[in-house]
Amino acid sequence: MSAFVAAVVTAINTGVDRGYPARWLLAWIIAGPAAIVAAYVFRPLAWRLARRLAR
Repeated sequence: MSAFVAAVVTAINTGVDRGYPARWLLAWIIAGPAAIVAAYVFRPLAWRLARRLAR
């Protein structure tokens, strides 16, 4: 998912041209670890919210 989001945001912010793959890869290199950290940090909150919504 982080790859897709990085691709879309990179395309919106910088356009799609010959340099796009390199810019996307750089964005994904940054976004991937950030997404993993966010998943671990926000997991307890998301779990509680999901349980409340499922009730």
